[in-house]
Amino acid sequence: MKKRWIAGLLTLTMILGLTACGQKKEETPSETQTETESETVKETETPLEEGKMYSYMTGEVVDTQIGTQRPYAIMINNIGEALPQSGISQAEAVYECLVEHGITRLMCEFQNIENLSKVGSIRSARHYYMDLAEDNEAIFTHFGQSIFAKARIDEGYPTISGLSGYSGDVFYRTDDREAPHNVFSSRDGLLAGLSATGLTRDYPEGYKGRLNFYHEDTVPEKGDAANKVSMPFPDCSPWFEYNAEDKLYYRYQYGEPHIDAENNEQLKFKNLIIQYAQRSVISNEDHQDYTLIGSGKGLFITDGKVNPITWKRESAADRTTYFYEDGTPVYLNTGKSYFAVVPSELSVACEAE
Repeated sequence: MKKRWIAGLLTLTMILGLTACGQKKEETPSETQTETESETVKETETPLEEGKMYSYMTGEVVDTQIGTQRPYAIMINNIGEALPQSGISQAEAVYECLVEHGITRLMCEFQNIENLSKVGSIRSARHYYMDLAEDNEAIFTHFGQSIFAKARIDEGYPTISGLSGYSGDVFYRTDDREAPHNVFSSRDGLLAGLSATGLTRDYPEGYKGRLNFYHEDTVPEKGDAANKVSMPFPDCSPWFEYNAEDKLYYRYQYGEPHIDAENNEQLKFKNLIIQYAQRSVISNEDHQDYTLIGSGKGLFITDGKVNPITWKRESAADRTTYFYEDGTPVYLNTGKSYFAVVPSELSVACEAE
């Protein structure tokens, strides 16, 4: 395992929320229910034209040439000095976790990088993001790493592969802000990383996506109203506001819309998935750790409604899956998704107005 990781490196290297976010007793999912739901969706699928497929990341119809490529999971700086960010509105999925001292770091996953002319700023890895990157067989991309992330990298945990280091072929620095907040990459840089490391973007043979998607917009039959969703992350204080016209959740942080500098677009998502996890502090520098192997509670938010769910991951080599409390699998609506790991002692607040 260790050799696989080293070959992938560049050598220079709930507690309850508001009433709308309540949770109930966790139940074990049923394999029979999962298979039945999957078969029902397959029966209603419209045959796709040759060269097209449903994206494992978004459920959208994409070119097979794009849809069969592993995404890049890029660690993105998210503190005030690092703003504005570049390229992140193009990510098919965005992950957010607390790191040290109340700040968050984003991990943006890009499958289609054809128009990614600038992305960043890029920062160092934290070890628990590796679990999240492996959920989608992503190429973990970061500029440096914490001592805990380095330990996992050195161990080859468990099969992670990625790009890191200080090579000008992959990463570059700008002069519009001070280090360490000025590291960026691009389509050409990411592809250069593949060439330098010998990594492949092809999914493993027989790969199946971990997420389930409806192919027509489906409003949950149950659930409380969730028109504003506030995250318990103290530094950037992010929240989402639901737009009933396009049925998307628009992201805000630091008191204003969260904007991509490259296209002036606000980040917006079709699905919000909250995963509550046990947290501990593992260093004098406030390094965090999260229990992401096992099971726990969470929230699924789409089309203005929130429902309690459970998440499950049996081992480090397994992938996280989501279920309703009655054991039926969660189906996402087609589109981009935001995933957050939230300490179980904190609460996400969902409001009807």
